[in-house]
Amino acid sequence: MPELRSQRLRRSNHQGDALRLGMNWTEEDLGKPQILVESAYGMGHPGTFHFRPLIEEVSNGVFEAGGKPGVFYTSDICDGIAQAHAGMSYSLVSRDVQAAMIEIHALGHPHDGIVLISGNDKSVPAHLIAIARCDLPAIHVPGGTQLNAPNYSTSDLLWGMGAAVERGELPHAELEKHQKGACPTCGACQFMGSASTGQVLSEALGLALPGSALIPSPLTRHMRVARAAGKQILELVAGDIRPSKILTREAFENAITLHAAVGGSTNSLLHLPAIAREVGVDITIDDFDRIHRRVPVLANAKTTGRYPVEYLWYAGGVPAVMLQVQDLLHLDCLTVTGQTLGENLAQIERGTFFFETRGFLANVKVEVEEIIRPRRDPFGPEGGVAVLRGNLAPGGAVIKHFSVPPEMHVHVGPARVFDTEDRAVEALINRDVKPGDVVVIRYEGPRANGMPEMYYATAIIAASKELSATCAVVTDGRYSGAAKGPAVGHVTPEALDGGPIALLEDGDLIEINVPQRRLAVVGTAAGPLDSSAVDSLLAERRSRWTRPKARHERGILSLYGRVAASPAEGAYLA
Repeated sequence: MPELRSQRLRRSNHQGDALRLGMNWTEEDLGKPQILVESAYGMGHPGTFHFRPLIEEVSNGVFEAGGKPGVFYTSDICDGIAQAHAGMSYSLVSRDVQAAMIEIHALGHPHDGIVLISGNDKSVPAHLIAIARCDLPAIHVPGGTQLNAPNYSTSDLLWGMGAAVERGELPHAELEKHQKGACPTCGACQFMGSASTGQVLSEALGLALPGSALIPSPLTRHMRVARAAGKQILELVAGDIRPSKILTREAFENAITLHAAVGGSTNSLLHLPAIAREVGVDITIDDFDRIHRRVPVLANAKTTGRYPVEYLWYAGGVPAVMLQVQDLLHLDCLTVTGQTLGENLAQIERGTFFFETRGFLANVKVEVEEIIRPRRDPFGPEGGVAVLRGNLAPGGAVIKHFSVPPEMHVHVGPARVFDTEDRAVEALINRDVKPGDVVVIRYEGPRANGMPEMYYATAIIAASKELSATCAVVTDGRYSGAAKGPAVGHVTPEALDGGPIALLEDGDLIEINVPQRRLAVVGTAAGPLDSSAVDSLLAERRSRWTRPKARHERGILSLYGRVAASPAEGAYLA
């Protein structure tokens, strides 16, 4: 074993031992490997509220293996609770603030290894960024999922119901009835949104123990996994197995392959490049487009699919999906087990994991192939995400076309332009948006407003039979992983930086063309124009455009507005 960082730093810090002995440390503990056990535990939402037993089990595992755990917390906020008000602007930047606090805890103290516990939209990518940045031996413990709600309901459906209540079309008591049962347990929401997708990516990268992503949170297996992670981290410290040995380009390609196979959230196109940047690996949105073209969607999971994510774990979880696409994976990638991905999968097949998980499906009389479709009969012929470019998004834009009706894969419609999400939502609730319109929501990018989700707008459209198959949304903001329908986000450059989206006017004809990967202005209210005429028109408008005053002049959003990278690069806090 190499000399422990903690012991080397003890020799130069003569106060540290005394301060530790002033807490729950013994003299024997001082010589043990010191392990940071950090979680997103807090009372902000169901995705972290259940972490205290997991923290205890990780700590027990560390003690059993001869280490000394140090428990720290950096809680997160919930995208669902921050939704539809100014709080959503804090969501994306919270990822980078959490990562910075873990970096401070890990490297500001003499820790030798890290175990991080998280399961939600921004806490998982924050933890993976921190693991990559600190490059101490590390394991991530995914926070698991909720049990499914009555009638397979999910909390994302409440937005469309809320809009109907505001219009007077639905009694408030009906909304309340569904609110009471939508989140029956702790854990991540029951659809393949950003939270569940992040857990899948953690395991796919090799940073979580095999089969640990998406465990239904009430199961005691979750605590056994936490205990195992606490023990295994001492093996990684002894072998000096660091994230820089695990997070290779091939590991990131494995993660994107799994992202495609499960129909993952578009937010991953912000997170994986930011994680990769910390280890010097250049992952771009074009890597997603390239890999998604050759990997089918296999997971029949909500919101596009039929079943809650809980059932995906019962069908065998990430290992089962990996086995379906193993010919597309780099099986020689190292993982936190100390073995390769291929060795892990072989061990899973020999063991009892599938017997345990799939027995739950047998209880409800659902076949495994109904949840994880075989390659010969995929849920979608290729991965769910496409990157679009054109005169409206020269730096790229993102669409989850898997969730888009086929008739909307090619669409041309007149722009309805809004400078804030609130104005767009108001127009949608008042039925001021017509079938065929392209709702443009701008000045919502990272620099302008923290890049909030435009989920409420898409939820209203998805809940309308009239609009859901005819109306699209284009924004320099982003979307929830639960979003449905033709929603194009991450438009780069953003409006505040003078991107072409800032130059649009009501009535401009917008083309969305998924097969050709195109997002473009193709005319005005007066009719179609050729490309050179559009270029001239946009140049003339640019000469009259004035950059708006910054929306945030104080606090973290002011800092983020000054230094945030573009969405195409991960929108990280540079």
